[in-house]
Amino acid sequence: MTRTGPLPLLLLTGFLGSGKTTTLGHWLSHTDVPLKRTAVIINDFGAINVDAALLARRQLELRSITGGCVCCQSFEDLVAQVASLSDNPNFDLVWIETSGLADPEEVLDHLSAPELQDRTVIRRMILVIDGSDFPCSWRGRAVQEEQVRYADLLVLNKTDRIDDAARQRVEISLRKINPSARIVTTRHGEVEPGLLSETGTSAAAIRAHDHAHDDNDDHEHDETLPHAASTLFLPLAAPVERAAFQRFLGSLPASVFRAKGFIRLAESPGQLHTFQQVRDQSELLLLPLENSPDLITGLVFIGPHLDEKRIRELADAMISMHVT
Repeated sequence: MTRTGPLPLLLLTGFLGSGKTTTLGHWLSHTDVPLKRTAVIINDFGAINVDAALLARRQLELRSITGGCVCCQSFEDLVAQVASLSDNPNFDLVWIETSGLADPEEVLDHLSAPELQDRTVIRRMILVIDGSDFPCSWRGRAVQEEQVRYADLLVLNKTDRIDDAARQRVEISLRKINPSARIVTTRHGEVEPGLLSETGTSAAAIRAHDHAHDDNDDHEHDETLPHAASTLFLPLAAPVERAAFQRFLGSLPASVFRAKGFIRLAESPGQLHTFQQVRDQSELLLLPLENSPDLITGLVFIGPHLDEKRIRELADAMISMHVT
């Protein structure tokens, strides 16, 4: 059965390291929606799309936008991708996972483009929040508050890292910013699938409609938001020692807020690992081989005013330890 109406869009937002990809991955693994009728657009701020590789599934249409945020540098690519998918009646649902730095108002502006009118409908905007770091500790607090303001479903994630009193304080803060959004609490992004994809009374959809019909909207991108953040990609062609890699992580400059990527360890060079770090929280996991045929090994670093020289020096020292 083919779709006859507008293509429903689900917007998934959340600041760096909040658990967006983990949440979406859980949905993909547990939903009753046929994956062959689902498309996912992943925007990653870095040069390689780590999150897209983590979400790869058989039959799933997965599209990647890298090299810039879809709310500013890469918005034309976003509009083109959504328009292309809307032309295919075999798709019933499209997820759009924005970068952690995306301004939701800008994203909604672009999804209200004339070429998308009557062809798509925003079903809801879902925001994933790191309950152990709200408000966020980096200068992205302004954009995080905008994300809260525009969402109609707030997923309070990582609640296993805070006690009940801290969780209640976060919920009170969220209610002050957005009193109408629904709040669900979880750990590891494990949200009931139907809750994410059901139709909501989306503040995002309402604002998208307002933008599309407001001829006097002179909104300009706020340069005080963290899109001035720099990114650095370091390829790692050869395996590295696990101990040396851990020392490398512990020595990174404080300006590195987020790091992620793919590496091979000298102890098991035939296996590909994925690495994630937010502030002092890091994990190194084995990536299933079915998702890793052509992945580029290397690390992406994101943060304000990255000390690229220092990071490269540390990486060179880590590599040279294995070579010697």
